[in-house]
Amino acid sequence: MIYFNQAAGGLAPEASFDAITQHLRQEMAHGAYTAALQVQPEAQKLYALLADLLHCHTEEIALTTGNSHGWNAVVTAMPWKAGDKVLITRGEWGGNLAMLQQLQQRAGIALEEIPCDAHGTLDMDALQRKLATDPSIKLVALTWVPANGATIYPAAAIGALCKQYGVTYVIDAAQALGHIPLDVQTLQCDALTAPGRKWLCGPRGTGVLYVRRSFLPQLRPMVVDHRSCPITAQGPQLRTDTLVLEQSEHALSLRLGFKAALEYAQQTGWAARHAAIAQQGQALRSALLALPHVQLHDADAQAAQCGIASFTVQGHAATDVQSYLAQQQLSVAVHTLAFTPLDTQTRGLGSVVRASVGWQTSAADIAALQQALSTLGAQQQAA
Repeated sequence: MIYFNQAAGGLAPEASFDAITQHLRQEMAHGAYTAALQVQPEAQKLYALLADLLHCHTEEIALTTGNSHGWNAVVTAMPWKAGDKVLITRGEWGGNLAMLQQLQQRAGIALEEIPCDAHGTLDMDALQRKLATDPSIKLVALTWVPANGATIYPAAAIGALCKQYGVTYVIDAAQALGHIPLDVQTLQCDALTAPGRKWLCGPRGTGVLYVRRSFLPQLRPMVVDHRSCPITAQGPQLRTDTLVLEQSEHALSLRLGFKAALEYAQQTGWAARHAAIAQQGQALRSALLALPHVQLHDADAQAAQCGIASFTVQGHAATDVQSYLAQQQLSVAVHTLAFTPLDTQTRGLGSVVRASVGWQTSAADIAALQQALSTLGAQQQAA
C-alpha cells in the first residue's frame, strides 16, 4: 500500500511497535502496576522529548490521549462568563467547534469568525481592530493547519497580536506538529495541543498539551481524578502543575511507543523531515494540477509549505475515488462536512479526497497516484 494518509495517522517506526509490545509482555508477566514501576524512568523521558520539540520547559508539558482530550481540557477549564467572545477561523476543526457551541449553550459565550477573503486568507488588519476595540474577546482559538487542504494560517503573527492586546491564544496543532517547524516561544501561545498519531508517527491514543506556566493558574479543570485533585484532610487540592490536566489512567505501553517514535524522529532529523514534507507536498499538488479532470481545492498562497492536498475527480464521488485508489494499493482519505464545517459550507465543497504526504513519500509514490487518477479519468471519458 502506497500511503497518502499522513494527516489521519502516520506510519509508526518499528521501534515504536517494539516498545509497545515489549511493555505489554511485561504487564502480562508481572501485572500492570509492577511493570509500570519498572519503566518509570524511561517513561518520564517523554516529557523532555516533547519539551525539546516544542521549545518549552518540561514542566509545561502534559500528556493526553489525543488532540481533543488536551484541547477540551484547556478550553473548558477557562473561567467563562456570559458574553465572553471567542474568535475562530473558517478552518476550525469540527470537534473544537462542537465544544465551543456547547459552551455557547451552557455558559453563554459568543463565537465570531475572523474576517477572511474568498480563499480563506485571514484579514490581519481586521483582526487587530477587533482585538483593539472589543474587550469581550477572551480567546482566539486557532486550528493552525485545517484538515481539509493546504492552508497554513499565520500563527506567529496572530500570537503577536494576542500578546499585544492581552487575549488568550490557544492553538490546535494537530496537523502542524511534526509537519512544519514549531516553536511555542515564537508563536507566543498560551496553550497548544497535538496528537501523537499524525505527523509525529506515534501510536493512536497519545497526545501532548503545552500550557504556558503563567497561564496555568487561570485554569480550573472540570474533569479531575485522585491524581490531579487528591482529597486531603483539608479537602480536595488541585495540583498546581500541568499534571492537573492529565488523567491518571492511561496506556503506558502507548506512551513508551510514542517516546520511541520521537526518538526515531530525532535520529532522522526534524528539519530534514519538515523539508521533505514541504517538497513532496508541492510535488503532489503539481502532479494533481497536471490532470485536467482533477480539481484541486487548495488556493492558499502558503500551500507550498504544506503536505496536504484536497481534490475532487470529475464525474466521481469522493468515496468512489477512495475505493478505486485502494484497489490500486493507494491509501487516501475522504474529508466530509464534519471535519471543517465552516469552510466546507462556505465554499460548498461537500466531500473531497484528501491526500497527505509523509517525510518518506517518494517521487515514485506521487507518480503512482497521478497515474491511477489519470487512468480513472480516461475510464470516465470512455464511458
